[in-house]
Amino acid sequence: MKIAFLFSGQLREVEVDLFKKSLLNLTKDLDYTIFAYTWKEMGKSLNHNNNLPELQKVENVDEKINFLFKDYNLLDFGFESFSEFKKTLKEEYREIFYSKKFDFGTVNSLPQIYTLYKSFELLEKSKLNFDLVFRCRFDSIFIHPIKIFPLKKILSNGSLFNLNFGRSYYPNRIYDIFFGGSRKSMNFISTIWKDTPYLVKNSFDNGLDKRDCCRILYLAASIDNTNIESFPARICDVYRNNDLIYAKYLISSHLVSFRINKKNISYISFIFKWFRERKLNKQKIIFYLIKSLLLLPFVYLKRLKYLKIT
Repeated sequence: MKIAFLFSGQLREVEVDLFKKSLLNLTKDLDYTIFAYTWKEMGKSLNHNNNLPELQKVENVDEKINFLFKDYNLLDFGFESFSEFKKTLKEEYREIFYSKKFDFGTVNSLPQIYTLYKSFELLEKSKLNFDLVFRCRFDSIFIHPIKIFPLKKILSNGSLFNLNFGRSYYPNRIYDIFFGGSRKSMNFISTIWKDTPYLVKNSFDNGLDKRDCCRILYLAASIDNTNIESFPARICDVYRNNDLIYAKYLISSHLVSFRINKKNISYISFIFKWFRERKLNKQKIIFYLIKSLLLLPFVYLKRLKYLKIT
């Protein structure tokens, strides 16, 4: 089974050794290829702030990408200036990007969709056949191998899978941190940049801002008749340069789906292995787990407000 990983978006300041260990975790025992597309500028996540973080030009960005993915089967990559990208946007995209009528937290949706589209373009240019394709971010740290998911079943299923479960669940969206499935299920990305103005204007309402990337991805995949499901375990999320904060966030978002079965127990064992390898404080991990369990009823209550959406 051949797998493609599409790394796209903005480069972030993540410890190189940690990033490489994360790649090793993700790709363990797989026949895989990596494609990457990024900007010449580096920044920080909005992280729910109301101001855009300052951008810093990355010197020798090609060397940095090659170094990050050294020994990890990087086949092709690309990059361009974000400043130039903004200057050369066509009017219909400029209107969306600079408009004040959308939520400020979605301002990076267009650049994110663009780099995703460009990474998929690299895949298509390669002329290689892949069974599965997954989108990744440069600031995600993978805490267990993807091979522990039932990859053959995911391939035969034909659905697109994302991390939309637990506390982070939201109906009718694709959680844009990490998602993928069969090559066919990801084909909508080949036209998503061209389709974005239409998708933003589309009357589809899932309760999210119309410029929200999670809404746009879901709508684009749905129009392409792709069924959307969730992975059963949280393989990654956005890493903010602190292992314990990352573990706390993963636990509070819920490590596995609410189904109690042998598979979920095995997923948890892999996740706890990562906690041990990072030498995280056991008492704090236990505290976060207990707190998460105590808050579980409120997660279910929260879903009542989604009934009108679904």
